[in-house]
Amino acid sequence: MLILIPAAVSLAVTLLVLWIWERQQPEQIEVVLPTTSGTALIEPRATLPDIVEESPEEGGEEVPAEEAEVVPTIEPGCENPVHVVASGETLGNIAEQYEVSIDDIATLNLMLDPAFSVDFLSIDQEIVIPVCGIPTATPSATPTTTTVPTRNIPTPNPTATDPPEGVVMVEVARVLNPGDVTSEAVEVINLGTSVARLGGWSLVSEHGDRFEFPPLNLFPQGAVTVYTGGGEDSAIDVYWGLDTAAWEVGGTVLLYDADGLLQHEFEIEED
Repeated sequence: MLILIPAAVSLAVTLLVLWIWERQQPEQIEVVLPTTSGTALIEPRATLPDIVEESPEEGGEEVPAEEAEVVPTIEPGCENPVHVVASGETLGNIAEQYEVSIDDIATLNLMLDPAFSVDFLSIDQEIVIPVCGIPTATPSATPTTTTVPTRNIPTPNPTATDPPEGVVMVEVARVLNPGDVTSEAVEVINLGTSVARLGGWSLVSEHGDRFEFPPLNLFPQGAVTVYTGGGEDSAIDVYWGLDTAAWEVGGTVLLYDADGLLQHEFEIEED
C-alpha cells in the first residue's frame, strides 16, 4: 500500500509537467500550398459532357474551320451609300459599321478624289462606302500626237523709223532754199529713242564750210533748224551767221558727231 502512493504521486507530477509544456508550445497552423499542375482545376473526365462529332455523312455538308471570304457583287440598281463623318469616327469604325474593308473604302474614294487621305478625316466629310463593290475603270484611248510644222518667222531688221531702245539716230532731213542766204536752212531730226546731245556736233559743206552746234539736247522725234544767215537762237532754231549761202543744189551736207565720226550724208536736191 505504501509503495503505490509514491508511484501515483510521480505519475501525477509527470502528467502535470507534460500538460504545462504542451500549453507553452506555439499553435501550429496548417498551410495548404497551391499546386502548379495545369489539371488541378479541371473537372474529372468522368464529369465532362461527351462531345459528339458529327460526320459529314450523318450531318450533311462539312463546315470549314475558317469561313470563306465573301466577294461583294454589284447587283443591278445597287448604289453605294455616302457616309458623313461624325466627331470621333475613324476609317476603321466606318469600315466595321458597313462590313467592308478599309482598303476598299480607300480605293474607291481615291478613284473619286485623288486628294483623299486615309490617315486624315474631317467632321462632315463625305465618304462613299463600296457596299456594291468597286467599279472597274475603263481605260481611255491614248491620244495620237500629231506633229504640226512650225514656220520660222525672220526677225525684221531695225529701220530708221524703228530703232532699238536707247539709240541715238540723228540725220539731215532736208535743205530749205539752197543758195538763198536769207532763207537757206538745214533741218536736222532725231529718229532714235534716246536724247541726242548735239553740243560739239557739226555740219560740213563740200567746200569745207563748218557749222558747230551749241550745247543743245534734241529729244526723240524732235527737230532743229540751222539757218545760214544771222538771227537769235532758240530751242528749235539756231543761226550760223554767214553773209553768203553755204549750200547749193547737187551739193552734199555731211553730219559729224562730237567725236568727228560721220553720222549722215545728205545730197541736196532742187525743191
